Amino acid sequence: MPTVKVSDGINAALDVTPSMNSALIKYFKNLSDFSIEGAKLALKSGVTLADPALTSVTTGVSFAQPIDIGTDQAELKVGGGLSGSLAIFVPHGPTPKLFSPDPFEDPIPVAPDDRYVSFGFVANVNDSVGTSGDLRFGFTSGTSLSLTDYRRFTTKPTAPQLIDAIRETISQFSIPADIEDLQSLHAGEVLTINGTGSIKFSATADLLAAVNPLASASLPAPLPSVALKGGGSISIGADVQLSGEFQIRVTKVDDNAVRLGYYRKAGEAVSVNVTASVGASADIGDTDVIGKLMSAISSDAKADTDELRRATLSSSDIQSVQEAIKASIARTVEISIATELSTNREQKAAFLYQIDLGSLSAASRVAIHAALDGDLSLLTVNPSALLPGIKPIQDLFSSVRQRKYSLRVNLLGIVNYGWVSKLITAGKTLYDPMTGQLVISDSVTASRIGTVVANIGVADTEKLRQVMAENFLITIGYRGARSSGLAPSLTTSHSFFALNQHTSQETLRDELDVSVALGLLDEATETSLVASAPEFGQTLYYATTEYNDALSESLFLVGDQPRPTEFYEQAGLQALTYLVRPADPDSARLCPTRDPELWEKMKNLGQPGIKMLFPGVPDPVVGAIVADYTVIRWWSDAMNKTGGKLSAIKRFLSNQPTADDQNNDFKRLRGNLASHLRSVAANTREEFGRPWGLLAMFIASGKRAGRRATLTERGVSLANEQLIEIPDGTEPAGG
Repeated sequence: MPTVKVSDGINAALDVTPSMNSALIKYFKNLSDFSIEGAKLALKSGVTLADPALTSVTTGVSFAQPIDIGTDQAELKVGGGLSGSLAIFVPHGPTPKLFSPDPFEDPIPVAPDDRYVSFGFVANVNDSVGTSGDLRFGFTSGTSLSLTDYRRFTTKPTAPQLIDAIRETISQFSIPADIEDLQSLHAGEVLTINGTGSIKFSATADLLAAVNPLASASLPAPLPSVALKGGGSISIGADVQLSGEFQIRVTKVDDNAVRLGYYRKAGEAVSVNVTASVGASADIGDTDVIGKLMSAISSDAKADTDELRRATLSSSDIQSVQEAIKASIARTVEISIATELSTNREQKAAFLYQIDLGSLSAASRVAIHAALDGDLSLLTVNPSALLPGIKPIQDLFSSVRQRKYSLRVNLLGIVNYGWVSKLITAGKTLYDPMTGQLVISDSVTASRIGTVVANIGVADTEKLRQVMAENFLITIGYRGARSSGLAPSLTTSHSFFALNQHTSQETLRDELDVSVALGLLDEATETSLVASAPEFGQTLYYATTEYNDALSESLFLVGDQPRPTEFYEQAGLQALTYLVRPADPDSARLCPTRDPELWEKMKNLGQPGIKMLFPGVPDPVVGAIVADYTVIRWWSDAMNKTGGKLSAIKRFLSNQPTADDQNNDFKRLRGNLASHLRSVAANTREEFGRPWGLLAMFIASGKRAGRRATLTERGVSLANEQLIEIPDGTEPAGG
């Protein structure tokens, strides 16, 4: 039996004979003597693990020669020289913990009488033996990983000798490559493998379909009844890959139980890649991705699906629709997982399993072996009942399965077409690669916002945001007339979304200001979050407000009379107070919000005369004030005039409640509304698609609109919502 000589640099040496179950025998292609660097840990006899002079210490280990490690091939390579470590952990303090501080945020409590002796090394993942192997653990070729074995000892009733504990730790050093390695561990033993790589898993994504029905400016009234429903969901398979810095941790709980955990490093970004695993074909059926979408959003899915089958869509057109839906679902799941990784701080492990080694079936053993190779798919896709001996404790995908997240489906023009199938046939199906939103649009609108990449319709995020703002104004006008053809249970959404690659504290504050204005976040929490880091990496912020028929009407009318322009001006000015702070460089923009007389002077002078009202204010800030004035005046006028059109329709119907589209006077009023709304859409200001427009409408609703806001970032994640408040006839608080 080969031996390893361990020297401490001060003429003491220790011969170690590896045990038969040790990784030194099973996986090391060659053994190397090594020395303890710096003589921090003397290998002298007579010292026990209970010796008061023995404190926690870590010393480097230098190998006499490089070591190859693997099963059939050398999958890992340990360099000669300083590549390892030997350590003693002695608990101190009232609540001692192993790995404290722990970059993976799950330190292990240690009893006062326990000691841990650890041995480990850093190895390079061989990039010349393919991408799989029992000792690669999913870590990336060409990178390095560290493997450490922490062996627990107790000082009661008799403390072991230090050199005996070191000899035992090294001789029985383990690498968790298979079930037998887990079985050979001792109770309390902990194995860690740290590195950069990927964790794979498969699961079923069960997403709520958040439908946003919108009218289009490209088609005239009258509008048909719309065959849509709310509250549906889409279930679809997803193959997921998480890439980043991870730790695989194996803990022997007792003689027959093991915990297997997968942790991401705190504060480090993890990239998420998802593939929706429903296959695309040239046919349209009930179980393919188009059929699943129809079942989730159409009030008559069979009729819609049958109509789509009868349509003259080519195989390429069908595949393009399917691929856009799949891409939308995949991106939505990616965002959902990223949010879970940021949100669930109380759940330290991304995945954690309790394994009863005595109860494993053949299928269970295969699943664990695959998981140790970095592929958790057999664990995540199968119910625990089908894998005896394996109990999931933590699964970051569980919230997605529980319908916590929504697939946002924007139907641009559905109010004009009535049926999803007709909109698909006449238009384009796109997805937004930033937010994951699915967009099914009439062809005229699609030509403004979309391109085709690899046979998939892709929306331009900036253009989509503007077009959706325009179409929201049109739709809310139709809903105010109670003539949109939409069921009362369906709502129409107004949204703002932004992806920032590098988010400063100021940018994060600006985004969270919107959540504060929507009543979804308090200022103290916002201040704490903004101050929590100097920079926040990539963030995705999404805020949306929702309006039904009753709330839409209250936006424009008091009884049967249109709201005055002054009502909207005050709402628009109030929206500014949430977006500009007194300490900001452009704080002069707040002056009109505090001084009604100043606002009236601005109105009397108009744009050319505004500059003289702000002497000493820098020109760029004056330009911003003029822009604020212009958008508020445009919006107030547009809303007031829309209210006038709705008022005329409402008064007409109060006198002729049975009038329909055969009535010429009614047709004229409807036509006037349609023409006006098209004009409003054509002149919609860019600012309306940004937070100001979202907040101005929200305030004008009396802050009754339903609202949601999500922020996703590696260190910050928020998800808040509040449902629509039913108008009760009282005046909105924002007016």
